[in-house]
Amino acid sequence: MKDIEIVLENLSSKEIKLDQTQKLFLEAFLRMDSKYKPPSLFNKKNNKGNCYLWGQVGRGKTLLLDAVRDVYFPESGRFHFIEFMQLIHNSLSNISNTRDPLVEVSKNISKEYKMIFIDEFQIDDIADAMIMKSLIESLTNHGVRLIFSSNTHPDYLYKDGLQRSKFLQTIDYLKFYFKIFHLSGTEDYRLKEVASFNLMENDYEEDIKKFLNKTFQTSCSKEMSFSLNSRLFSCNGHSKIFVWLSFKDFFQEACSSKDFIVMIKEFDWVFISDFHQCNDDHIDKIRRFISFIDINYQEKQKLKLFIQPNIIKTLYQGEQLKDIWNRTSSRLHQILSDKYLENLEKN
Repeated sequence: MKDIEIVLENLSSKEIKLDQTQKLFLEAFLRMDSKYKPPSLFNKKNNKGNCYLWGQVGRGKTLLLDAVRDVYFPESGRFHFIEFMQLIHNSLSNISNTRDPLVEVSKNISKEYKMIFIDEFQIDDIADAMIMKSLIESLTNHGVRLIFSSNTHPDYLYKDGLQRSKFLQTIDYLKFYFKIFHLSGTEDYRLKEVASFNLMENDYEEDIKKFLNKTFQTSCSKEMSFSLNSRLFSCNGHSKIFVWLSFKDFFQEACSSKDFIVMIKEFDWVFISDFHQCNDDHIDKIRRFISFIDINYQEKQKLKLFIQPNIIKTLYQGEQLKDIWNRTSSRLHQILSDKYLENLEKN
């Protein structure tokens, strides 16, 4: 059986300390791994090595699976679910004159990977839903171990989706042939990571990008825009989890409280950088920013401002909104404190 201490030491070198629930998962996973036997000619469905880890956002599912992969399975494949399904659909489109294209795709994948880690497994598309059971079964029959992380228990996958009754076989397959692990607890470890991250220099765009990629285990989209209420707005980057705004650019645009409300519903996190001093020549920008802060503060949105506290005092130097700005300035100081994000977790 593989030694859990190797994983723990590796994480400790990165100043990451696991809680008891996370350690229990690692122990259980390694016990499962020690009993795993690849499918054989006589027993193609020996899939006890398949794993489905689910739990709330921010509980460290990706961190744990990456830690296991880095130490014990460095040659395995790693995909975000959307990325993996793009690979599958592109491969299917390139195959013709075969009775079962999924079998052929699975066979080709098995030549490259014997184990695949797939992050954020979540069925939203009917095309994915209809082929999922056949895909998973074919991959495992070809000797590919599948390790999924998800925010959802299998029973609730594709909930209310079109023709969901046809997807229920996939759920049954997952529950029978995968070891289901629940990472219980509600602590979001990213809150502490984000709260403690501060920048001291003005030229920090690459530092922010590296930090977001590392903390959220995903890459910022290269698209410099995102959609709200069927309109495009500028941004420095975004993912499914967060959006990174530029104060200089975003609040210059004709955004409104309706857009801010939708943004909060769509993204777990909002980050803002590129602050500059404003006066009454920037009155519309400041009005929008005040509205934005009020809504985010009221809704307890996970918000991080990449700005030095002393700059807040001079961020707005006008007269027309002076009284309103005093309240906003006070809220900004609270948001900038480490306790702001930590208190969100308690609430």
